[in-house]
Order: sequence, then C-alpha cells, then structure tokens
Amino acid sequence: MLIGGYALPAYGRIRATLDVDVAIAASFSEVVKLHKSLTERGFQLSSSPQRDAPLFVLTDLENKVEIEVWTKPDGIVFDEELLHRRIRVRPFDDDFEMFAIGPEDFIVNKLARKDRGVQDEQDVVSVLKRRKGNLDYDYLARRAEHADVAGLLRTLIARVT
Repeated sequence: MLIGGYALPAYGRIRATLDVDVAIAASFSEVVKLHKSLTERGFQLSSSPQRDAPLFVLTDLENKVEIEVWTKPDGIVFDEELLHRRIRVRPFDDDFEMFAIGPEDFIVNKLARKDRGVQDEQDVVSVLKRRKGNLDYDYLARRAEHADVAGLLRTLIARVT
C-alpha cells in the first residue's frame, strides 16, 4: 500500500514529493524473492535485503523514480484492522489502482518516523484539518499510544481545533 507523499492527497493536501513510499507485509524470504524479481525487471536496487532492515530502496531507471519499499514502516502494525482501513486509489493514472494506507494510520506513520521533520507534521495537520470529524479518534489514539506519539498527536489536534 502507498504511504508517504503519494498517499497524502487522499486525506490532506497535495504537495510535491521526490519518491514513492510503499509498505508491504512480507516475510524475509518473500522480500528476497521480490528483490530478485525487481532486479531481473531492470530496477536498480541500492543493496541486498537485510533481515532486520525496515526498508530497501530501488530506482526505476526508465521513469527516474526512487521507490522506498518498507517492510517495517515506523508506527505501523500490519494487522487485519489496518488492512481493513486501507482505501483504493489511482495515484498515477486512471488505469492503475492500488491501496493507500488509511488516514489514521497515515497520521501515526508520519508522527512515528525516526527522521520526522516539519514537513511530516504539516502533512498530519493537513489531514487533521481536511478530515476533521471524519477520523476514528479512538482508533487513532490507540495506534498513536502504541507508537509512542500520543502526546505529539494531542498537540497537533489542539493546534487544529
């Protein structure tokens, strides 16, 4: 499913982004198979998959796009509830459909990033403003607590209200 800047327009503002972030629920052996398949299809990969690495990076040389493939995205718990909350989007054109992370999990992922910056917090504020009243705040609070970002979330919600 899409996470990051390409998922943002579904819930918040539209902004430029330099890469595509995708989260996958996959075992290490599946990641190795995916890595091999992508290499065979002409993608340039930055390194071999590492068992404990949260992501691997590849480049679509034809379209000049960097893609971060997250197997352990910050603040995300791959479970039935998260999967149920995904939405279908057409991020690139009308012929290509895929899943995007749900709005509450998008917020938690942005706030839980180890390299979180002002841009991430602005993204969250845009989702909170645009989806005001249309978020599952109980679910959001539970996920934020689990990711240890509940205090920051409360501060940003207060900023919006």
